[in-house]
Amino acid sequence: MEEKKEPVTQTEEKIEGTVTESVEKTEKVDEKTFTQEEVNAMIAKEKKKMPSKEDLKAFNDWKESQKTEAEKQSELNQKYTNTQNENLSLKQENQVLKSGVNADDVDYVVFKVSKMEGEFEDNLKDFLKENPKYLQKQDIEASKTTGVPVSKINNNEEDGVIALLKAKHPDAF
Repeated sequence: MEEKKEPVTQTEEKIEGTVTESVEKTEKVDEKTFTQEEVNAMIAKEKKKMPSKEDLKAFNDWKESQKTEAEKQSELNQKYTNTQNENLSLKQENQVLKSGVNADDVDYVVFKVSKMEGEFEDNLKDFLKENPKYLQKQDIEASKTTGVPVSKINNNEEDGVIALLKAKHPDAF
């Protein structure tokens, strides 16, 4: 008769307290160190593999000469388009600044107005009517003779120091 063998399990007993075991593993890695002369020699060797400035210029000239007329025209058209876009952007910024928008809000206003359908100038006027918060405060009045902005002086006698003096000494006024 065969007996059934059950797998043997091992139980561990918990030991009260702590057991510390220090295991030191030291792996020694061979690290190669270089002197400054060795490093300089390696750099010089790698620099010799690099093309000189004259070689790079000659290569770029050759590469440019291999371009077809269509590619050259395409590059010129791209530069022209970029210049036109920059010019338009600057004109729009100029219009926004001339319309009295705060300098901090110029980019936002240009962005919002340029996304609107129609002429930029007309859209700018409409946008500023609907959003006057982007306009500069009207406290500053430009001097017509010098062109230098001058703060507007409030001639109301009840403001500031005069109002305080009147409150304390009404008989003096």
